[in-house]
This record gives sequence, structure tokens and C-alpha cells, in this order.
Amino acid sequence: MNELQKQKAVKALEKQKEQERKKNHAIMYRLGAFSKLHYEGIMLPFRILYDLEKAEHEKAFTEVPPNPYYPAPAITLATEYSKPTYTGDFNGLPLKTSSAFGEDITLPDLMADDEYRKKWEEYEQCVKSEKLSIEKWGYWYARFLLPYDLSSFTDFDWWGELPKTEEEREVINNLKAACMEVQADCRENPQNYNTEPVLRKEEHRNIYDVPYGYI
Repeated sequence: MNELQKQKAVKALEKQKEQERKKNHAIMYRLGAFSKLHYEGIMLPFRILYDLEKAEHEKAFTEVPPNPYYPAPAITLATEYSKPTYTGDFNGLPLKTSSAFGEDITLPDLMADDEYRKKWEEYEQCVKSEKLSIEKWGYWYARFLLPYDLSSFTDFDWWGELPKTEEEREVINNLKAACMEVQADCRENPQNYNTEPVLRKEEHRNIYDVPYGYI
């Protein structure tokens, strides 16, 4: 192999590595966006969440990202550390079978312990009180919708995959209607919405359960 052939081989390898890197990043953005929409209940179209995941990874988006506790960056440390831990006798509890990842799992039913159940219900109430309410999601999330032509979005843009059931179709239609209504109203009445970036702050690390590298 002469020098020219070596240079071509190195260039081809670098191109292949770059393509693989972009592919892996795209998978990461998709998983992040899909998880926020389908599992965390973030009411924004998949395509917008994907763009935000990509922008955050590329350091082009440095404000508080959409999350279940927005405009806070995460659950408070006080609430997270108040999560109850069962300290009783597991052998004295009845067993409960539930499904997880397509498999049946049988475990002690902690909720059969009245004292533990009460503590867990109190914890869940604290978590619920910190989450963004459905009444406020439009006020806070409208600004993320403004740059987009939502009428051109496909089902995949909205949901991250094609709907498999009539129930999913209905969810997509409801999300579409809500987002388009909020976008139109925000453009007409911006004074009724938050249109300013929600900045990350150093003190957030002492108050909220933010991930490593938040600031």
C-alpha cells in the first residue's frame, strides 16, 4: 500500500467512524425524547423533544430542559430523600404478582403494611405537588412550540412512532389539538405565557435532585 492509498484508507475509516458516531447520537436523542414523552408524560411533540435533546448534547441548549417538575429542574432533594424504606419483616407480608418487561414477578406486598402504606401515600402526595400541573403546562411549554409549523408534523413527529392502536391514535390527536391551540393563542396573546428562558442556577444543585454535570 503506497502513501496515497494509506491516506485514502485513513480518510475512509474516519468517515465511517463519524457516520457511526452520528448514528449513535441519533439513537441517544431518540431514546431521550421517547422516554420523556411516553414515560415521563412531557406534553410536547416527539420531534421537539428530539431537537432539544440534540441541542442540549451539543451545548446549544443550556437552560432547564422540559421535565415532570418544570420549571424546576427536578424533584426537590427533600422530597426525594423522604421516600420511605420498608424496615419491617418481609416474611410476614402477603405476596403480590405483577408484570414487568413481559414477565410475571412475585414480591412481598409492602402496601399490606398500613404504616408503610401511609408513609408511601404521603410521599406520593409530595411528589405530585411538585410536578407541573396540567393547568400550567401550556403557560410554560408554549415557547417551545412557537418556532415550529405544527400543521406539517406527521404522526411520527408527534409520537416518535406510528400509532399501533386506536387509543394511541386518540392520544396523538388530543396532543396535537392541545399543542396547536396553545401555540396559536401564545402567538396572539404572548403576555399570557412565559416566553423567557428558564435558566439553570448554581443553587439548584443544593435544592433539586439534578444530574451530574447540570451546571
